[in-house]
Amino acid sequence: MKTLIVLTTVAIALGLEYLPAQDQGISAGLAVTESKLGTSIVDREIATEATSFAVDDRVYLWMRITGGPADSVTVTWSVDEHSWTTNLTVGASTWRTWAYKTVWKPGQWKVAVTDQRGSVLLEQTFTVTP
Repeated sequence: MKTLIVLTTVAIALGLEYLPAQDQGISAGLAVTESKLGTSIVDREIATEATSFAVDDRVYLWMRITGGPADSVTVTWSVDEHSWTTNLTVGASTWRTWAYKTVWKPGQWKVAVTDQRGSVLLEQTFTVTP
């Protein structure tokens, strides 16, 4: 405890702000370091990458996220004025995870990933054809 007080005092004296990310309940810096869109997951990877899909396809967003653990990200799928969200837990410092949406409407879709602060970590667009 004395060490924390001394470090905080030194940080304040140097004009630095000290508040560890775990004390805030959020990560100091989640990042999506790799992402792929596709129609299926095999062995925790996208089986076939794609950016164009047909109506009623199940579209997967696969991601590699760094900067965890114990944070969550929100995946938001949208087309026109419609949107749907899913929360995913990030369980380790490097984490592979995915979300999917069955696309039902032709058009230009967007999928966005945000952290708990609302910062956008990733945005991807894809096309759905009739």
